[in-house]
Amino acid sequence: MILLVEDEAITRNAFADALRREGHQVIEAADGVQALSLVDHCRVDLVITDLVMPRLNGFELVGKIRSKWPHIPLLLISAYMSQERGSIISSGSAEFLHKPIDPPELVATVQRLLPNLH
Repeated sequence: MILLVEDEAITRNAFADALRREGHQVIEAADGVQALSLVDHCRVDLVITDLVMPRLNGFELVGKIRSKWPHIPLLLISAYMSQERGSIISSGSAEFLHKPIDPPELVATVQRLLPNLH
């Protein structure tokens, strides 16, 4: 199960549709608070999260997931660059894709992270 966290509904729907067309099960959240509730109650194999979101941003979400579920792979997506993002990536705790992202690029990255998950 892939948890897709994105506050922009159009983007979230496009990414979820592309992943579902490839046979992945996807649950969606519009912010980090919803995402934490879902990951707490569902078996999640991968979290794809935007970084800039209301209520609980992607960096805060990553920190909470890492502390409670350190085994879950993370894929960060954002149009914004930051020092913080670089330190997360360089520590090896997450992958990163820069927006705008073509759905095929997202699907290829997910298949690389979870080659046996469909």
